[in-house]
Amino acid sequence: MTRENTRDNRSPQPTVEICAVICTHNRTDVLHRALDSLKAQAVCPAEILVVDNAPANDTTRTLIQEHYPSVRYVHESVPGLNFARNRALRETTQEIVAYMDDDAVADHDWVAATAAVFAEDSRIAICTGKVEPLCLETEGQRLFEAQGGFGRGDIRIRMPRDIQHMQMHGLRAPLIAWSLVIGVGCSLAVRRETISALGGFDEALDMGTVLPGGGDVDIIWRTLDGGKEVVYEPTVRVLHEHRRELETVHQQILGHRQAEIAFLVKSAQAARATKRAVIGAFLLWRLLKPGLRLVRRLTFRSDLLPAAILWRMWGASWRGLMIYPTATRLARQRATRVAG
Repeated sequence: MTRENTRDNRSPQPTVEICAVICTHNRTDVLHRALDSLKAQAVCPAEILVVDNAPANDTTRTLIQEHYPSVRYVHESVPGLNFARNRALRETTQEIVAYMDDDAVADHDWVAATAAVFAEDSRIAICTGKVEPLCLETEGQRLFEAQGGFGRGDIRIRMPRDIQHMQMHGLRAPLIAWSLVIGVGCSLAVRRETISALGGFDEALDMGTVLPGGGDVDIIWRTLDGGKEVVYEPTVRVLHEHRRELETVHQQILGHRQAEIAFLVKSAQAARATKRAVIGAFLLWRLLKPGLRLVRRLTFRSDLLPAAILWRMWGASWRGLMIYPTATRLARQRATRVAG
C-alpha cells in the first residue's frame, strides 16, 4: 500500500477551490508526514502542489512520483522561500493558495476551515491559523514555545476592523504591529489574485542566512496597507515540529529579530508621509526592546533567554537596519544567475 492510498473514500467529499502548497528544500524526512496530513483532509483541496526549492538532488521528486502520484511537483531553481511561494502563485489557477511548512502537520479540517473563512467575505485576502507544537521533547523546543513559538491564541482576529477594541500588552498598537502577531507563514492562505496584484511575496526576504524571515509579516502588512482584510482563525490548526537543538533555536530567534527590523525599515521607507512617523516610532521601540530585556535579565533575572543571547539579539536588531538592500541585491543576483 502506498502512503497516498490510506484514506477511506466511502463517501464523496466536496471539492473546494484551494491549492494546498508545501515549499520544501531537501527535507523528505518530514515532507511525507505533511503530505499524508493533506491527503487525509476531511475536505479535499482542489490541488496539492509541492514546490521543490533549489534541491540538491532528486529525492523529493522521487518521493512524489513513487508515493503521491496525484500531487503536482514543481522545481523552482532560484533559492529562497519567497521565490518558491511566488512560483506557486504562478503555477496554480485556484482562487485560494494555502501554504503550509514541510515540517508541519495539518489538522484534518485545515482545508475546510480555511475555505470557510474566505467564503465569508471577498475583502478577506489572507487567513492565518493556529500553530501548536508537534512535540516538546527537547530543551530547544520548550524554549522556543516558551518564547511565544508560533502560537497566536484562541481568539479570532480580523484586521483592521478589530483594531479599535483590541490591545497588545494592555496598550493600543498601530496596525503594522498586528502584522507581527496575527499569524505566521507556517499556515498562511492567500487570495491568489489579490496577492499577485500586490507583487507577490518579497523575494529579498526569507533568504536563508542572509535574511532568514520576514516574508509572512511583510505580505500581511502590505495586504492590510492596501485596504484588504486579514483573519487569524484558531480553528485553522496545524502542528509544527520546532527545531530540536538549543543553539539552532537561538539562531532562529536572532534571525527572526533581524528580519523583523529589516521588514520595518523597508515598510517605513515605502510608507506614505502620514504613516511613516507611526512606523518609525514602532521601529524604534522594537530596536530598544532587546536592550530593555537585557537590563531586566541582568537586574532581576526575569527573562528566559540568557543575557548573552539577549545581547546578540540586540546586535541582530541593529544589523537589521542595514541588511535589506544587501538582501535585495542578492535576490536579484540569484534570479539573474538562474535565468542566465
